[in-house]
Amino acid sequence: LVTASDDKTLIVWDGATGQQLKQLRGHDGGVNAVAWKGDQIVSGAGDKSVIVWDAATGQQASKLEGHEGTVYSVAVEGSRIVSASGDGTAVVWDAVGAQPRAQLAGHGGAVLAAASAGSAVATAASDATGAI
Repeated sequence: LVTASDDKTLIVWDGATGQQLKQLRGHDGGVNAVAWKGDQIVSGAGDKSVIVWDAATGQQASKLEGHEGTVYSVAVEGSRIVSASGDGTAVVWDAVGAQPRAQLAGHGGAVLAAASAGSAVATAASDATGAI
């Protein structure tokens, strides 16, 4: 179990005992989003960045930068990470190479949520629109 906080940290917890296992530090803004899949924890924050963490060690594996607004949502699917931002875009990242694969634009407001399944990416924005 992992939680995100406005104090710029993430905490990894033992789900069975409720004990704190690790505290992850690396963002310069409040952490708004977190996803955990396999050996990766991915977080997005008010500092406009996405950080990929090694779940076993708690060490930062890579920092994905390119958004011009707060990151509100992250999703992990295989070797792909999707981030949604207040800049009105979602970015599809290569989780291995830490490079952007695609930038998805078209919403008239902040993109608040993103999900990924198979080859599809779905987004929802503050302008009351969704896209797949």
